[in-house]
Amino acid sequence: MDRQFDKSCTVCFSGHRAIPESECFLLQKKIQKAVHCAYHNGYRVYICGGASGFDTLAALEVIRLRKTLGDIRLIIAVPCLSQADRWPEKDRIIYQSILYQADEKIVLSDFYYSGCMQNRNRFMVDSSSLCICYMTRFEGGTWYTVRYAIRNGLLLQNLAMPEETVLKERPWKYTYIYPSAQKNVSIARLFHFNQQMFRKMNTLQLSFVKLKQENLLRMNR
Repeated sequence: MDRQFDKSCTVCFSGHRAIPESECFLLQKKIQKAVHCAYHNGYRVYICGGASGFDTLAALEVIRLRKTLGDIRLIIAVPCLSQADRWPEKDRIIYQSILYQADEKIVLSDFYYSGCMQNRNRFMVDSSSLCICYMTRFEGGTWYTVRYAIRNGLLLQNLAMPEETVLKERPWKYTYIYPSAQKNVSIARLFHFNQQMFRKMNTLQLSFVKLKQENLLRMNR
């Protein structure tokens, strides 16, 4: 795939497919705040994988915010043409609606093959400088994508992590992918903020975390 993006203004989304219905409304509001914050930090292009669950919520929110923000673009990275073939009819209808409303659709493969989903995830990360995710466990496609984002130096915002957690400790040394997860492994460092920087940043902006790969091998202990 030769398609190139300006990484400095591009965001990718990654999250679980199964989202409890009771959490959808709050998560939608968090996505809205995250996109607004990203927009005001210069991000204009939003890449989504088009999967069910978090991807669908994120894509629909970008479409909605496009009416007010104006110059943002939604790109759907389709891993294969048959991605939604076995989905329930209701989900397929929503998926087709998202594809129709997207500013661009990039099909990475005409056919399904083992590893095409991971290839899609890598493509999105390689095209971005910020990953907005919803990750509550250290397994599956979202964890694969987050690890890849960490290794490639992306900024990361995990919407499953309460905002106040980022500000809980001084001097802002460590954060966690998900504080209440069973495997509560420290794998990320926050930027070291000086006082002048801190005064200029709000809570949501501080949760744009610069991740480095460290202690990954401890995640299975």
